[in-house]
Amino acid sequence: MHIDHNHSHENDHVHVHEHVHISDNESCHDSTGTPRASAKDLALLKYMLEHNRQHAQELADTGNRLADTGLSDAAEMIGEALHYFDHANEKLEKAVESLVV
Repeated sequence: MHIDHNHSHENDHVHVHEHVHISDNESCHDSTGTPRASAKDLALLKYMLEHNRQHAQELADTGNRLADTGLSDAAEMIGEALHYFDHANEKLEKAVESLVV
């Protein structure tokens, strides 16, 4: 049993967490007064989405290693968790897309 994971990833390494720092004072409205996301919120959502995708790949790899060693119950639970993880990431991606229109 191998865990399918739909997203492609450029690398397969442990990553260092960097933090996004943007001023809280940036406008949340455009020049017409229409509400928009702050640059800080948008940057954070984009960062978290990429961060989550990297962790999803790491989980898929772990699940596959567990399956290969005969630990199919744990691998199956990881696969189920990834199903929800991927759905959450899809929602985050749609939120980001709606903010950059």
